Amino acid sequence: MSRERALVDCAWVAERLGDPLVVLVEVDERPLVYRLGHVPDSHCLDWHGDLQDPVARDLPAPDAVERVWRRLGIDERSTVVFYGDNSNWYACFGAWLFRHYGLEDVRLLDGGRQAWLAEGLPLTTEEPPENVAASAPAAHLMPHYRALCGQVAAAATDGIQLLDVRTPAEFRGDLLTEPGYPQEAAQRPGHIPGARNVPWDVTLGADGRLLPDDELRIVLAGHGVDLERPAITYCRIGERSAHTWFVLHEILDLPEVRNYDGSWTEWGSMVGMPIELGAGSPSALDSGAATGAPAGAGPSSRARATSSTTTASST
Repeated sequence: MSRERALVDCAWVAERLGDPLVVLVEVDERPLVYRLGHVPDSHCLDWHGDLQDPVARDLPAPDAVERVWRRLGIDERSTVVFYGDNSNWYACFGAWLFRHYGLEDVRLLDGGRQAWLAEGLPLTTEEPPENVAASAPAAHLMPHYRALCGQVAAAATDGIQLLDVRTPAEFRGDLLTEPGYPQEAAQRPGHIPGARNVPWDVTLGADGRLLPDDELRIVLAGHGVDLERPAITYCRIGERSAHTWFVLHEILDLPEVRNYDGSWTEWGSMVGMPIELGAGSPSALDSGAATGAPAGAGPSSRARATSSTTTASST
C-alpha cells in the first residue's frame, strides 16, 4: 500500500457522494455519534456489535464478516472508506479487520470525522439502505496482519519490534487504563518487556490529520522504530494499535507489521506473563535477546522476569 492508495481527503469523499462503488463507513467509540449526524451515504458499524465476536473475546467469524459486507453493499468492485471520531481509532480497527479478512480496496478518510466537520461539509441523519448486495466477497484470513499472544511472546527471539502505542503513563504502569475507560482495564499495569513506547498520536498533526510521509519516518525513528524491521503493534484493546498498524503498513508500506488486538487487556490479565514497569529498556529487543519467553511458549512455560521486570502473578 501507499498514501495514495490508502488515504483520501474530504474533497475526494465529497466528489464521490452517491457513487455506488464507494462505500462509506463510520465507526465511532459510541454509535450515537453517527446518529447525531454523519457524512451523507455513510453506514454505521458498531465496534462492539459488528467488529467483535458476540460471545468470545475474539474477532468475528468469516461468515459474520461476510454478512456485514452484504449489509453494507460491498462487492468485488467496491472501494470502502472508513472514518470516525477520536482521529479514527475505531475506524482504523475496522479497516484493519476488513484487510485481515482479505478485502483489498480499503481506505481511510484523513482526519476522520473531525476533518469533515472542520471543513464545514454537510451532515445528515438519514441512513442509507442496507442489505443491498446480492453477494459479497468471500472473507479469507490474511494471518500475517494479526499477532496472537504466542507470536508476541516470541517477538524478541524472532527479531521483531514490539511497539506499545499507549500513553506513557499506561506504558510505565502508572495507570491501568486511561481515565474514563474502567471497563478496559487489565489485572496488572505495565508493559511487555522489551517493548518501545511509541504513542499512537505522534503520527498526527495538530489538526488530527496524518503527518506527511517524510515527517512520519522522522518522528517514528525518533521514537526508536526501525522501519527496516518487522513490528507488532499493541495498545489496550487493539484500536489505537490498529491506527499505528495502518500508518506503518498501509501508508509507509512496511510489509511485515501485525496488530496484536488482544493487547494489554489480554497480556496484563493472564497468569504468569512477564511484565515490566517504568520507562522500559528496549535493548533486549534491539539485540534480539529473549524477553524471558522462548519462541512459541505458552504462559505457563515462560521464564520469570528478572531485575526491573515483574510477573502478573507476583505484583
